[in-house]
Amino acid sequence: MSAPAVAAYRALLRARARAFAGDERALAASLVEIRARFEESRDVDATVATKKIAEAREAEEFIRLHVVQAVREGDEGSFKMTVDTVHQDVTIGKADEDGGGGCGSKAT
Repeated sequence: MSAPAVAAYRALLRARARAFAGDERALAASLVEIRARFEESRDVDATVATKKIAEAREAEEFIRLHVVQAVREGDEGSFKMTVDTVHQDVTIGKADEDGGGGCGSKAT
């Protein structure tokens, strides 16, 4: 594996570890998925490898910036989550029928 691919792989592992801390099922599933994606791309040519590394970087950024883990509190369907400062400007709204709306930044 090339140095950029290894760096992208490690960045993804760090992002998943932080996003899914304490959730063993999510940690295990995300590890399997990340490893499978890298294994299936092991012998691709340089052009495809560059594209795959960029996709891995995009996935890492998405996990780091947009994934927040919630924990169920009680039996009433309430959830509690700790929001990092990186997530403070994110709002959740109801998605429109045409696919608009939903999670997004206050800036949009």
